[in-house]
Amino acid sequence: MIKKRPNPIDMAVLATAITALIGFGLARAGHAGVNQVIEGVHKVGIDVHIIGLKTLDTDIFKVGEKTAITIRNRPVEPPMTIEKVKHWEHLASFLAPDAKSAIAFPDPANPTAHDFLVTVSDEGEQTRDGYVVRGQKVKIGNMIDLEGFKYRATGVVVDIGPYKK
Repeated sequence: MIKKRPNPIDMAVLATAITALIGFGLARAGHAGVNQVIEGVHKVGIDVHIIGLKTLDTDIFKVGEKTAITIRNRPVEPPMTIEKVKHWEHLASFLAPDAKSAIAFPDPANPTAHDFLVTVSDEGEQTRDGYVVRGQKVKIGNMIDLEGFKYRATGVVVDIGPYKK
């Protein structure tokens, strides 16, 4: 009597088929994340807070210019438009003389440090769990790099929603 052993190639094909069927079943049930229902397409404003950018040029971000965006180390093409820019000196907090509160002064250790709030906009798809901009899900807390001719700055998304002028 001859004993048959399972062929490793046949086992690999069987495992692949089972995995594909499970994935197909999950996608049909709505648990795969690839079948997000798009509730609408809007012009989306993304507010990016850049803290302590060391520059002598406080007008480095110009309204109306394009800036390249990188989200999770993946470039987003084409560049987005800068809609709004707010700028202030980077502040350092010190304990007040009453020892119960804090006061803020321009940071003496970094006189060239500045904080920016830059709003960029683009078309984005709204799903039930957030906005998707050019295939990237963008949420508050995401790290984003803005890149232009003279700069590459890393900031954090502090707000995202339908763009309002």
